[in-house]
Amino acid sequence: MDCVVIAGGIPKEDDPLYSYTQGKPKALLDMNGRTMLERVVDALQSARQVDDIVVVGLGDDRGQNFLRPVHHLPDQGGLVSNALAGVAWASSHRPDAQAVLVSSSDIPLMTAEMVDSYIDMCRPFEHGIYYNFITKETMETRFPGSNRTFTRLKDADVAGGDIHLIQPSFVEGNRELWEMLAAGRKHAWQMARAVGFGVLFKLLIHRLSFDDITALVLKLTNHTAKIILNPNAEMAMDGDKPHQVDILRAEIKRMMNNE
Repeated sequence: MDCVVIAGGIPKEDDPLYSYTQGKPKALLDMNGRTMLERVVDALQSARQVDDIVVVGLGDDRGQNFLRPVHHLPDQGGLVSNALAGVAWASSHRPDAQAVLVSSSDIPLMTAEMVDSYIDMCRPFEHGIYYNFITKETMETRFPGSNRTFTRLKDADVAGGDIHLIQPSFVEGNRELWEMLAAGRKHAWQMARAVGFGVLFKLLIHRLSFDDITALVLKLTNHTAKIILNPNAEMAMDGDKPHQVDILRAEIKRMMNNE
């Protein structure tokens, strides 16, 4: 299957990460000799089940070297727009594909084995989306100083993984919904408008369950969903904050020294 990698996003001067990026895309941050994006693409291109990759947000290679050529799309102006453009490209490139991967560009500890394992957990690709969740216990055992943000659900405290498997039709028919959900990450009233006040209330009192989430997805999109509890914390260990970038660099250095 093909994979969409979202590489847009340039931290602004008021972002703590700006001192690291200095006006450049976060995807180009150095990770011990290779950029964040190069390491993510390395893992994807080394996976047995990944075919072509389209990187959305940079427009070209920007001097980077990949194991084999990748396709590029320019930045579309936002996370949702970038994802939609990437999935549209994948659909036109491989019209008969059952599913497509969508990954962020800031999880450089992900490996090919982890990618293939996640894809296998999603088989036989009968659901519209496979949410990739990592529990707080799994995350903090592997990266005790990561300070990731967790959502307290009825079933577990979870962090969202940064790579998901979806059916193209799941994305293509729900653009307005995705825009509302993206805006709702920072504005609770917009989230309530998208999902309903009852669902938001259950989330706020930590009574929202996995079954509630899958039922909501079906109601809003007419697609079924499945939640995957992934044992690989690396798939949620992203570089959103300076101390997280430091953790990633230190871990990559440790791994390189042990090779």
